[in-house]
Amino acid sequence: MSLRFRQSMKLLPGVRLNFSKETVGLSFGVPGARYTMNSKGRRTFSTGIPGTGLYNLETLDSGARSSRSRSSTDGYFDAAETSAGPPAPGLFARKAERALNKFLLDIYNSDHPDDAGSVIEKAKELRQQHEELKYPLELISFLHGITDVKREKEAAQQGASLWEQRDLLFSDKYVHKYFKGIKPGVTISPGITTNMHYNEATLGFIWVEVLQSQKKYEEAVAVLHLLPPNQMVAISLADIEISAGDFDGAIATTEDIEVFDDATAMLMLLRGVAFRGKDMHEAAIECFKRVLKEKKLPEPLTHRALFERGTTYALMGKKAMGIKDLEKILVDDPDYPEVEQKLTEIKK
Repeated sequence: MSLRFRQSMKLLPGVRLNFSKETVGLSFGVPGARYTMNSKGRRTFSTGIPGTGLYNLETLDSGARSSRSRSSTDGYFDAAETSAGPPAPGLFARKAERALNKFLLDIYNSDHPDDAGSVIEKAKELRQQHEELKYPLELISFLHGITDVKREKEAAQQGASLWEQRDLLFSDKYVHKYFKGIKPGVTISPGITTNMHYNEATLGFIWVEVLQSQKKYEEAVAVLHLLPPNQMVAISLADIEISAGDFDGAIATTEDIEVFDDATAMLMLLRGVAFRGKDMHEAAIECFKRVLKEKKLPEPLTHRALFERGTTYALMGKKAMGIKDLEKILVDDPDYPEVEQKLTEIKK
């Protein structure tokens, strides 16, 4: 078992001293935007929507930049994240563009975090002033609306309209310029989340997740067939097939998979879930074992594999092995969904 050590001390408003066994660092900023540097020379800049649990982290080491996303796995959609901020309007930018820039800075870098309702209301007010901002404001409203239980139904109706108009939406000059800095984290399947900027494919994945949550599986699959074929599309397709009870379809979708990265690990995991759906438990366990052989998987994916394997062991009557897998998850994440419930069921 590894032990983690980290402490933080407030020096000034917005400035903290962080120290661990290996490094000492400083971090400063406001909710939604934070800059960190440590004694090893590592510098990072993180931005996002405060309170959502999702952010974008940019590493700025030796002048080079890389980016990775993080999100919780709760729900079908987590929230929006931004990069270092929207681009600045040009010297001769129209009044509407300046207003859009100000709006984005407000909702993504505010000292007072906006909830979905506030973002949507601000978008409505801005559209009343500048109708030419219709498309970017509709996309932003949809993005935040689906994170609010009270607005899910309205957002779902809006999503259908947006998907039909996607060509117009993403050819809009303001969307093209400013949405490169907005990165929605879309949970394709628990353990795998996209980190693309807000483009047509991202809207497609979001809309697929909404349709899947409504059990409109055929419509969701139809949307996937319109997206560029890649591993994320395959994961989403297999996940929908399993949800619809089409286990043979999911097995066919995940054929000829060798685990060498996060996406192929998830495809193998879903293959195991599909085998379990057909009561082919030994085949399912073999799939989960192949996933867990990978030592560099992100924690959410490892936990998902342990959960699925533990559940399968329990169905095979191997309760002790099932309990062992599930309790491994609790060591890292005591709040992992359904673990406690599953353990209670197994121990009866």
